[in-house]
Amino acid sequence: MSRDGGLGELLDDAAVAEVMVNGSGAVWVERRGVLERTGLVLDPPTVDSLIERLLAPTGRRVDRRAPFVDARLPDGSRVNVVIPPVAVDGPCVTIRRFVGAPRALEDLGPPDVVALLRELVVSRANVLVTGAAGAGKTTLLGALGQAIPPHERVITIEDAAELTLRTDHVVRLEARPPNSEGVGGVTVRDLLRNALRMRPDRLLIGGVGGAEAVDLLQASTTGHAGSLATCPANGPLDAKGEPGSSAR
Repeated sequence: MSRDGGLGELLDDAAVAEVMVNGSGAVWVERRGVLERTGLVLDPPTVDSLIERLLAPTGRRVDRRAPFVDARLPDGSRVNVVIPPVAVDGPCVTIRRFVGAPRALEDLGPPDVVALLRELVVSRANVLVTGAAGAGKTTLLGALGQAIPPHERVITIEDAAELTLRTDHVVRLEARPPNSEGVGGVTVRDLLRNALRMRPDRLLIGGVGGAEAVDLLQASTTGHAGSLATCPANGPLDAKGEPGSSAR
């Protein structure tokens, strides 16, 4: 990843999960779950150069016709870029760093909770991980995936690939947005429907929040038990859409 603009030290800090360059050029980070403003302020030419260098290896571009882009960098990190006129105050860059090796369930909870979660996975229960942005849904999903028996064929489906599982038989699928002409897009729902033809033992879906939820529900109840997925919601009631919740 490019170290332009004086961001190298931030990107090398293992405690930093995200680096954000706002339209004013001010640089913020999320460090150990807390947003902090750094002392860096990038001038417009530096931000433009940073965007060009970040997007070059991805084959993606951003311009007035397509003023925002989301891409995966060669090291697995994700970058989102938004430019004017959509970004009113100037170009904005958000880099979500590659998290590296998956966490073990034992790192994420007390022994009784870990035992329960492991039993749910082994017994092929369908598990939906809910939580707000930055709550650690993908981290928990990856840890749950580590509990899948090693002989099973796992297919992961994500809007932007983040999951890395230490198991022998994993197929990773990633959605693709349409190009600047509005064609060529591949949605999570497209990938899920295709994955059902790939002889999966397990489906791991990152970010269920649209029409693909219906397909996942049907798959989970018609021969593909043991599916694991995340859903952006404040909690189980919001994900379910209970009366009085904020889900729609």
